[in-house]
Amino acid sequence: MNAVTVLQPSRLPIAASLAKEFDIGAAEWRVLVDQIFPAAQTVEAISMALSYCRARKLDIYKKPVHIVPMYSSALKRMVESVWPGISEIRTTAARTGDYGGIDEVIFGPMIEREFIGEKDKWENQRKVGTEKFTKKVCYPEWASVVVYRWVHGEKAAFHTKIFWEETYASLGKMEVPNDMWGKRPRGQLDKCVEAAALRKAFPEEVGSMYAAEEMEGRTLIEHEATMPPAPPPAPTAKIAAPTDEAVEIDGEVFDRETGELVEEEIVAPPPPAASKAAPPPAKAEFTNPDDMLADAEKRFGECKDEGDWGEVHADFVHLQETLFPPDWDRLVTIMRAAYDRVTMTEEEREAVRSHPIGAG
Repeated sequence: MNAVTVLQPSRLPIAASLAKEFDIGAAEWRVLVDQIFPAAQTVEAISMALSYCRARKLDIYKKPVHIVPMYSSALKRMVESVWPGISEIRTTAARTGDYGGIDEVIFGPMIEREFIGEKDKWENQRKVGTEKFTKKVCYPEWASVVVYRWVHGEKAAFHTKIFWEETYASLGKMEVPNDMWGKRPRGQLDKCVEAAALRKAFPEEVGSMYAAEEMEGRTLIEHEATMPPAPPPAPTAKIAAPTDEAVEIDGEVFDRETGELVEEEIVAPPPPAASKAAPPPAKAEFTNPDDMLADAEKRFGECKDEGDWGEVHADFVHLQETLFPPDWDRLVTIMRAAYDRVTMTEEEREAVRSHPIGAG
């Protein structure tokens, strides 16, 4: 009789909903967990990486993105975030068809500096205080590079220069560089200056896409790219009325003498008449995810149409992002069930009523 090989459980168990959504089997999941992202601590982090790669049409097995632990000022704790590697930024630039190559990176003079930090002191598995330590690092003062792009048939050069001390990743809140930036100061700076140059050369494609190497050691809330977009400001009262000295160009009004844009009175539209009572806002005083999810299930269950669902969805996605990130899968299950229900056609509703689950 042939022996049957039984695979040991994966380090991070995959949720059934995640396996179905991304069409991933046990073997593929093991590769992602143990080889592509061996330092990942949560299933949610790998799920974010999968979602990023699907949206960007990237092969996740080529590791175009990295999972970077960062301190969140909003959550007051470390979280896992997903950032593109330099290969993803290069790929984005190459896909434009206008990428014209890159010169060799030039490094500035080497500087030797001794950093001083503090670390916890332990005795018999108990923290008994802290002790100072020093770390000597030799690093290039700066790095510069030129990236080329074809613009209207001409090869344009985009020069970029960054400084090591403004870029390196530190250990926690100390000034001490982390191990990678201490051991490979030129290699890390090389990737960061290339990423900065590609952002400059391809702003409409790369935009504010920072590389994982640039985000190490940063605080999550410091970067606008990581924050949810703010709602547009409500229309206000009069700003300035057009005068006889104004001139209209392409639908916009400018002062004839100064050339400045003159804005007309902005009048806020009247609020639509409420046909029914809006659902109450989600409560922010939840102290644990179970209470939040129970309230989500109740409110989603009361939704009558997609409009109701959308309002409740916005409330609970915000709470999930700010209060209970680990419970995303459970919240998604509740939201999807409610959405499927409110978007059913009348024929589908009748079929469900005629053949309830569990009926013979």
